[in-house]
Amino acid sequence: MIWFTAVLLCALALVPIIYLIVSRRRDLSAQQAAQYERSARLPFGTGENYVRVRERLSRRGRAAMWGVLIVLVAGSPVILWGASWGSPLFLWLISLSIVIGVLTISSVAETIRDQLRAPRTDAPRVAHSRRRTTRDYLQPWRCFLAPIALGAATAGVAAVLAWWIAQPGRIRTDVALWCAGSLVFAIIVFVVMRVMERVVLSRAQVASDDLQLAWDDLFRADALWTLRSAATMAAALPLGMAVGALMLTPIAVTSPDLTTIMSTWTPVLIAAAQVIYSLGLGRMAASRYPEAFRPQRRRFTPPRVAVPQGDGA
Repeated sequence: MIWFTAVLLCALALVPIIYLIVSRRRDLSAQQAAQYERSARLPFGTGENYVRVRERLSRRGRAAMWGVLIVLVAGSPVILWGASWGSPLFLWLISLSIVIGVLTISSVAETIRDQLRAPRTDAPRVAHSRRRTTRDYLQPWRCFLAPIALGAATAGVAAVLAWWIAQPGRIRTDVALWCAGSLVFAIIVFVVMRVMERVVLSRAQVASDDLQLAWDDLFRADALWTLRSAATMAAALPLGMAVGALMLTPIAVTSPDLTTIMSTWTPVLIAAAQVIYSLGLGRMAASRYPEAFRPQRRRFTPPRVAVPQGDGA
């Protein structure tokens, strides 16, 4: 187990290293911007918007990869120690730490620190007519996914604890304690997520027209979606453990151990949450698009504006 974990850590560390090397290429940031434009279904409109979007994507990606690399290097002794006694627990915890801690912090920090358009006193300003909430930026299913996951995890863990109290011999004590502890962790992540949402939404937006404001809304939607996804992934840990315990215990001759329970539904739920997160990036609620570019009203691709191919960010 320890050798497998060591090889896995090396393979994971290669991902950010390769990205940080390749991201210095001039054409990579241009490709990222073009892909982001197609995913967002929102034109750049001007060369200035193109350059700023390209630079912002490049900074966000590099910051995330540096964070992933630091977490892997700093946390490798703890992961290897956990693997030495044959438990996959630390592998799942480091996976959640990378996604919840690194990617969330880098995305939110970039949104708070940076703006699509640098403030200028001589430029016209446009803004929303009222204060926006998370529901204005994300579709309903994306808003409710995290609370539903946390609610399901709470119900599952409550069932496990009730069974453990009623029949201590059927549910192992360490399983019950880890289920409860992971639920507390998920609740803390959810509370922090709500606080960080308010911080993101409280930042002033600087834009000179509706299209620039829409691009800034898109980056804000990505940050909010990252926060919601982090809470969903945190809830997937206790939910997977609870489902595994409730499904395996009735059919097992002896009480399943923590390793067995975590090897069933936990990786499936975490992987599903990560896939859903990746599919939701670069999208926001249709009402946040300018009138002429709302997805449900478009019947053709708008003309592309020629943009300069400057140096990569």
